[in-house]
Amino acid sequence: MAGPKVYNIHQMSRRFVFLIALIALAVLGTAASPWTLPGGGLSAELTQHVKDRYGLDLTVRGRSTFAVLPIPRVKFENVTLRFPNEALRAEGGTLRGELRVLPLLFGRIELSDFDLSETKLIGSLQKVQAVDWPKVFRNGASESHARRLVINKSSLRWTDLKAANLDRINIVIRWTDASEPLTVAGTAEWRDEPVVVEKASIFPDLLASDRISPFTLTLSSPFARIAAEGEAQLGETPRITGESTIKATSVRDFTRWSGLDLPFGSLLRAISLNGDFSMDRRRLSWPAVAVTLGSDKLEGTMGVRFDTDRPIITGTLAADTVNLSDLFAPFSLARTSSGAWSEEGIDLARATGMDLDLRLSAASASLGRLSLDDMAASVLVQPGRIEASIGRADFYDGTLKGRLSLVSRNGVVDFKSQGTYSNVKIAPFLTAMGEPRWINGRAQGQFSFEGQGKNPADVIRQAEGRSNIELTEGEIVGITLQDALRRVEKRPLLASLNWKGGRTPFDKAEAQIVVKDGVGEIVEGTLKGPAVQADLRGQILLPERALRVTADVSAADAPATQTPALVFDVTGDWDNVAVTPQVRSLIERSGAAKPLFPSERVPANRQGPQAVAQ
Repeated sequence: MAGPKVYNIHQMSRRFVFLIALIALAVLGTAASPWTLPGGGLSAELTQHVKDRYGLDLTVRGRSTFAVLPIPRVKFENVTLRFPNEALRAEGGTLRGELRVLPLLFGRIELSDFDLSETKLIGSLQKVQAVDWPKVFRNGASESHARRLVINKSSLRWTDLKAANLDRINIVIRWTDASEPLTVAGTAEWRDEPVVVEKASIFPDLLASDRISPFTLTLSSPFARIAAEGEAQLGETPRITGESTIKATSVRDFTRWSGLDLPFGSLLRAISLNGDFSMDRRRLSWPAVAVTLGSDKLEGTMGVRFDTDRPIITGTLAADTVNLSDLFAPFSLARTSSGAWSEEGIDLARATGMDLDLRLSAASASLGRLSLDDMAASVLVQPGRIEASIGRADFYDGTLKGRLSLVSRNGVVDFKSQGTYSNVKIAPFLTAMGEPRWINGRAQGQFSFEGQGKNPADVIRQAEGRSNIELTEGEIVGITLQDALRRVEKRPLLASLNWKGGRTPFDKAEAQIVVKDGVGEIVEGTLKGPAVQADLRGQILLPERALRVTADVSAADAPATQTPALVFDVTGDWDNVAVTPQVRSLIERSGAAKPLFPSERVPANRQGPQAVAQ
């Protein structure tokens, strides 16, 4: 009898345990499954919690669900969150949150984590700047603040800063404890390119109490990278100090992508800035900065002023070597591939989008094809205006000073340049400009040139100016004029067949040129050497890039009133100059052929001789 009773008791125990297990599973399943709740209660509790704790207005228009396991959590669909004074608001999307267990046991709703997805953020920069951020941080410094805010698959639209709109925002904001920093990491799309917040941190509780907070910030994009760390402080005079590194793989690509019109941004390639900095409401400055431009390194000071109508970049930089050829690239585009002056309009807008006041010095500098040593220069950029000057520079063993300005008004550019040079070796200068070394010596002189137009061709056609040059102790390469004079005295007609080769030394050569409407007139041109002298006359045609010059050559001791022994025509375009003796002048010197050119004109009513023999 005892055996069956024991069996029944065991059987009943197993059934009871199984029943308890089923009930537990049902409870667990129920707890783990989200419950759809009617509007009102839960959303009203959460709305009040968000208002009291964070000062945000929450409106729920969609479903509200609640689940207990594995972590108590809530989800609200089609929500709207509003920051005080509408500085920011989130419209639509889904709000998920994890609930703290202990307050929940006492019937209170407190979120430990926020997750806002597929929402549209709308902000006003002006209103964001007006928020009392110390007060916001003080409220958030409570022990029961939310530890994490996740925003994903969302967008940001500014009412007063449309250039900063963001798409595909996926970002995580963490603040686990008041003694720990608030950190930010994530990605977003700006102008269809990804921007990554690799690292950002700050101590809100320190900022809220007007104390200094350490901070870090690292942003990257396909075109640029910014990294900074240091200290920040709010209060009446907010200030940030620390060390920063800014790198752009291509300033041209960065300005094209960002829409930020940096001075000469459309011309520059890779650049980086590294150094200690300080920033307040008026100014961002680097008291000691290293700037890498391509492969060149410059050091000095830089700053950006914000208390003006337009931001102004200022700086004083020095370098051992610097290549500024990129800045002079537009001048190479003034000519087309065929060699003619370009008819394409001159646009200064992209190069003058932000003001610049820069002082630059370099032991060696390259400006396109030109080389300068011990250069001291300055660059000033203002709306529609570029001014550049060289205070002094060593220039091909001599010195150079000059000024250049471009001013755009109503689509018309006013171009002006002027300069002086002294003791310059002319032969290496010609080589640098891609011209043959047809003359050498030491040059000195000055020039001024100006013109107006919508394109380079217009500027050249309307050009006016003046230039004078003096060469001393030089040589003309490719012709021996003293030998040509001797040959022309003996056999004038054969001299025209054999005049090239050798060199013609001279003591001094000078020319004065006056430019008007694109035509340069040689008002005075002379050459004096030990054995020869020459006078130049003619024109330099700037629009056609051509020469139309005549050189009268005589022996050094010939009287000024004597007919020149040789006459050369210097003609052709600048890239293909032809120097040829005038055949008529040689024939006239020939005793046999001279009667063919009588000095007296034959009267119209009398027939001239068919030939004259001597």
